[in-house]
Amino acid sequence: MNPVKNMRREDMGLQWLAIGLFCCFVILAGGLWYVQIVSFKKYEKYREVQSYRTVRIPAPRGLIYDRDAQLLADNEPNLNIVVYLDQLREDFTRTYHDLKGDKDLPYLEGLELEKDARYLTVSNMVYEASVIIGKPSALVRSEFESHYYRHRYMAMPVLTGLSREQMARFMEQGSRLKGFDLEVRSKRRYPNGSLAAHLLGYMRPRQRTSNEEAATLQMSFDYELPDFMGKYGLEGQYEDELSGEPGAKSILVNNMIYRQEEEEWLPLLPGKHLYLTLDTDIQKAAEDALRYLNPNQQRRGAIVVMDCNNGDVLALASAPTFDPNIFTGFLPASVFKPMIDPKGSLPLFNRATYGRYHPGSIFKIMIGLAGLESRIIDPEVEFFGQGYFPMRGRRIDDTAGAGYFNFERAFYKSSNAYFIHYGLKLGPETIVDYGNQIFLGKETGLLPAQETGGYFPSKQTVRKGWHPGDTANLSIGQGKIDVTPLQMAVMTSAVANGGTVFWPRIVAGWESMMPNGASVFEPEPEGRIRGRLRASPQSIEILQKAMLADVENRNGSGSICRIPGYLIGGKTGTAETSFKNSNGRRIKHTWFVAYAPHENPRYAVVVLDSEGLSGRSSCAPLAKIVFTSLKDLPNPSHIEPRKKVFTLGDNARSL
Repeated sequence: MNPVKNMRREDMGLQWLAIGLFCCFVILAGGLWYVQIVSFKKYEKYREVQSYRTVRIPAPRGLIYDRDAQLLADNEPNLNIVVYLDQLREDFTRTYHDLKGDKDLPYLEGLELEKDARYLTVSNMVYEASVIIGKPSALVRSEFESHYYRHRYMAMPVLTGLSREQMARFMEQGSRLKGFDLEVRSKRRYPNGSLAAHLLGYMRPRQRTSNEEAATLQMSFDYELPDFMGKYGLEGQYEDELSGEPGAKSILVNNMIYRQEEEEWLPLLPGKHLYLTLDTDIQKAAEDALRYLNPNQQRRGAIVVMDCNNGDVLALASAPTFDPNIFTGFLPASVFKPMIDPKGSLPLFNRATYGRYHPGSIFKIMIGLAGLESRIIDPEVEFFGQGYFPMRGRRIDDTAGAGYFNFERAFYKSSNAYFIHYGLKLGPETIVDYGNQIFLGKETGLLPAQETGGYFPSKQTVRKGWHPGDTANLSIGQGKIDVTPLQMAVMTSAVANGGTVFWPRIVAGWESMMPNGASVFEPEPEGRIRGRLRASPQSIEILQKAMLADVENRNGSGSICRIPGYLIGGKTGTAETSFKNSNGRRIKHTWFVAYAPHENPRYAVVVLDSEGLSGRSSCAPLAKIVFTSLKDLPNPSHIEPRKKVFTLGDNARSL
């Protein structure tokens, strides 16, 4: 037996195993060599022609509600048909060859024919889609080519603003159109049209992300989906809170700028819902009143309704007004320019907060309070008025006529002579002191972007270069004094509630929706006190009785506002100006300020007609319309958001 021979026979399996392993190693090494050496340039070129595009995704905008959770600003779905051009590349090539045929074209002519082929392909499909939904439409070539060369990795809207019926038709018959799909985008909607338009504001298309926002997100966007931003009113003032935080996605595109894949990496955060102190029913009554006397003529005026007991603004109306819905789409210059024409009616101008007007006789409320509190005015002592007040060679007319006037009669007859007489006795510094107690000349902070503080002289002003004639004018709300209807609502509320001056409030709170559908309500402080009138309860009571007589006495200047069974205290005002209207008549600022019910004050109502005839004829009737709607309403309730159940979905960031 040969042991060596036997050993070689047993080792043959190991030899073949070794040979097999060696061959595998050679194949593996060859593959690695091919990938790293031979295919390097191929993969390097493929990597170079690919890139990412970042896209900004707008968040759902927060809604706006009134105090009873009635919608004032909503989001409605805007249904569009879009086309993905990357899915039509084969169709582009096929159309090109059909147009070219067997001809050999020069290079430049070939490029032009490729453009024609692309446009013709998509245009024919758009026409077919328009036939399906029953909405005639044509593809605009310039818009198509702009999208193709700049954003072909994004879906291109071709038919926009579909109705639900048109959407149903497309879903039923449009699935055979290659590359076409339905897209839903959000559009701002104001369900009540022009109601509270000056307060709510309007939206305009958003410009590209600012450098500050890009720095916050630590990125910039190659493309931003169409979005709107607030430009006026509460929409503009609280843009950050309402708009939420946008999301972002990255799209991998090839060297032809066609989409390869996409990934959403930054979830969006929906905006907060805004709750107002506004009452829709009261706001409607105020706006209806402004249209009442001259329905065919645009009245230039304002009405403010305020809760006397906490400063909540229940209505803020300005006329003429506008429909904010027109701003959410294309707005022709022919429509927008008249809105900002200084010679026109300026419907965008908020007269309730931004208009400056002489108060006229409604300022006698503060003169009367100052005189009563300083004991210069004895309410029972009679003053004889001559029907005018002599002032250094000139006469200041008095529509109350000649006669004897105690405080109450002088107030409800609105005697200029009486209040000039005691205003001169008070002196300008005392008058300024009482005007400062209601913060005249200062903004209320309600709408910082569209509010003025008006004008009121300071104590330094009246100490130098001030004349008795200036004091006489100031005593009847003329001359060097300008106020806003909102400021007069604050004044009226303070007199009605016994002397507390509140900060006016329009924002009741914010509601944030959690991903699980729960809501968190963040209330704004209620009834913030700004100051107090330095007046005794007795002085305020005498003034309140005089305001009651102004309406309840048949000879009162505000008697036209009288409502049987509902006691109203008020004061009319008419201020002369140096301006004339288009008819050549001198413009008057006319007022009526009032509160009710007298025995338990709840509402303060201020009416302004900036081109009226008198406070009695132009404004008191409008206040009556508002009070008629108010008298049967329950006490303004505390703001509590309506409980809603909805889920934001997985693409919402945690709050």
